[in-house]
Amino acid sequence: MAPSTTSSRNGFTWFKSSANLMWLILFTAGISACNKNNQMSSGSQKKLQVSVGEIKEISLPGRGDGTSELIGTSDNQEVVEVSRQQLAPAVDTLNRNNSGPAVFQIKGVTVGTANVVFAKKPLGGSGSGEVMRTYVVQVKSK
Repeated sequence: MAPSTTSSRNGFTWFKSSANLMWLILFTAGISACNKNNQMSSGSQKKLQVSVGEIKEISLPGRGDGTSELIGTSDNQEVVEVSRQQLAPAVDTLNRNNSGPAVFQIKGVTVGTANVVFAKKPLGGSGSGEVMRTYVVQVKSK
C-alpha cells in the first residue's frame, strides 16, 4: 500500500506546483493589463499650479496630417476643466491640414488636485488613445 500513497502524494505535489505557476501567470498578466490601462504611466508628466478661476494655456505639437486628433481630459472636472481653444475658422473649414500646435485651456474650478491627460487618437476612433503628456494640476485659492 505504500507505493500507491507515494504515487498520490507525487500527483498532489505536481498539481500544487501547477496551480502556483498558473496563479503566477495570471497575476503577472493582471498587473500588465492594469499598467496598460493606466494613462498616468505613459507620456511625459509635468506639474502645474493654477488659482481658482485662472486659465492657463497648454500648447502641444500637432501632426497636421488630419488622421488623428489631440484630446484633453481631466480626471476630476470639479477641480479642473479642460477645453480646446476655439479659433476663428479659416476660409476653408474642410481643410484638415493643421500644422500648427494644438492649444488647450486648463481652468482651475475649485481647490484641489486633478490629473489632466493629453492623448492622440485616430479621428473617429474609440478608446483613450496614446498618451502624449500628463499634468498633475494643483488648484489653489486666490
